[in-house]
Amino acid sequence: MSLRTLSLTAAALAAGTLPLTAAAADWPGDRPVRLVVPASAGGSLDTLARPLAQAMSKISGGTFVVENRGGAAGMIGAHDVVRADPDGHHFLFGAVHHTILPVVYEVPYDTATDLLPIGLFATVPNVVLVHKDAPYQTLEELIEYAKANPGELNYGTGGKGGLHHLTTEAFKRQTGTEMEGIHYKGSGPAITDLLGQQIQLMFETMPSALGQIRAGTLNALAVTSPDRSFALPDVPTLQESGIDLAVTTWYGFFAPADLPEEIAEAMQDLMWQALETEEIQKLWKEYGAITDGPGSDDFPTFVQSELDRWAEIADEVGLEKGN
Repeated sequence: MSLRTLSLTAAALAAGTLPLTAAAADWPGDRPVRLVVPASAGGSLDTLARPLAQAMSKISGGTFVVENRGGAAGMIGAHDVVRADPDGHHFLFGAVHHTILPVVYEVPYDTATDLLPIGLFATVPNVVLVHKDAPYQTLEELIEYAKANPGELNYGTGGKGGLHHLTTEAFKRQTGTEMEGIHYKGSGPAITDLLGQQIQLMFETMPSALGQIRAGTLNALAVTSPDRSFALPDVPTLQESGIDLAVTTWYGFFAPADLPEEIAEAMQDLMWQALETEEIQKLWKEYGAITDGPGSDDFPTFVQSELDRWAEIADEVGLEKGN
């Protein structure tokens, strides 16, 4: 089954102008709706998923339950949803990582055909982080130091073959620098080692990094989004430093591919209503997240473009599947 375009605009959904079919009007009903987070509790995705699930429960009168199903770089949780009944009671809190996995690993499902994209609910920049006492406190200084000391710097990631691994390798390629990658089981241990100066830099999602940046223990040298972030307005973008690289971490809902379209539309409607609440808007601002990033009106097409894009990036940096 190919991706279906859910041609519902955010404005129409928020206004409640789209009528629901009888089947959708009865959804979610009395049964709990599983919202699978394919990662452990406490990460960026889990941090965004839980308040959004609470808001959706409050608005709909139904029960939306977050279930953490981590492991295998997110494949276990995604495969769980792929195999679930397409009855409107099983959804995936997915992310950009699910468009990277097929490039890096042998995935037991087809992201493009086995998962139905419902809607994008948050986009956050990534930041280039270094220790507060590092001898380089601008991106230009970091690049100059790395070129003068090839192979001396170690960068950390939350997992081999993930977003930050590919992004850092693309950064190395564009800047002509040599750095060694140290891949952890999650970004938490990597941040701990950056604080302890066992590694010297890392690319990290903004919600995970803001606490340390605001505390002054880590410094942000650049954001990876096309534009500066309202959460860190004084931090330049990579593109301002002449690096042609723009990457964001995005999060969205997915469902089993055969989910009835009317329920998919009802879920998208509910998502947008939740995003409009004062509580969610306040939290998203705190995390540096936005809801009007690329793909918010046409998420399926955006997901396919991301699958194509990350395949190209992996090819450019020479990352082979399974390595």
